[in-house]
Amino acid sequence: MKVPFEQVPDLVASRRVFILKGYAYVATNQVVSLLMTQYRSHLSKALVLTNRKWTTMIREQEKDRLTPIVEALSSSYLGPDYSQAKDFAEMSLKDIDQVAKSSFPLCMRHLFEKGVGLKLDDALAFWKAEFSRKVGAERFDKEYAYSIRHNYGKEGKRTDYTPYSCQKIISSTPGVGDHHGCPYRQFSEENLRAALGKMGVGNRALEDVIDKVRNRHYQLACTLTFEAVHGTSCDAGINHPNQYFSDSKRILELQDADFLITG
Repeated sequence: MKVPFEQVPDLVASRRVFILKGYAYVATNQVVSLLMTQYRSHLSKALVLTNRKWTTMIREQEKDRLTPIVEALSSSYLGPDYSQAKDFAEMSLKDIDQVAKSSFPLCMRHLFEKGVGLKLDDALAFWKAEFSRKVGAERFDKEYAYSIRHNYGKEGKRTDYTPYSCQKIISSTPGVGDHHGCPYRQFSEENLRAALGKMGVGNRALEDVIDKVRNRHYQLACTLTFEAVHGTSCDAGINHPNQYFSDSKRILELQDADFLITG
């Protein structure tokens, strides 16, 4: 199929298509790229028109019914509840370093999540060891241990809190010295490049991630990181740190099973 080269930018960028005199010659098995580009173009135009109609007419008409629902969608998380680890066995302290290296997203490497299965006693021990380096054991017991027990539903209203979704993490504004924000939003480009390099993201994949960050597409940046680290696509995108962890564990277990069968 012969089409203008600008209709298949991903094929051109990855040098997977023959170009001659401004036209790209797309093979049958590459047509999906053309369709995706056309779909995104039509969707973008439709969203612009919808937004215009929404702001000029529908928002006011539906202010008591649809408007609150629609305008909350951008910050809503409708995915699985990760308040408890369901897919994998409980994790012990001795497993953290290895599992973090293989399956934690960048944010979890800086702020551990209870949704991966760490028990309360182990969480307290882990954070006490980490925080004591900076604030001392006595101050940790007085100022920080309560918050950890509270998150596990053992203090206060005894609510078993759900770990934050990507959207909530991105929208948070950590203070100086805090580590609970989204690294793709909060890190300097230099620090982000270094952190991604340690995860094994390099060359073109690294530049693609940085490009998404520069355009403030932080979840897309995390999704590209996942794909680069695991060597597989993530069509659903990353919407929650524990989703990253769960999907990573499944992929690694499948890879281990394939190795045992074929090896």
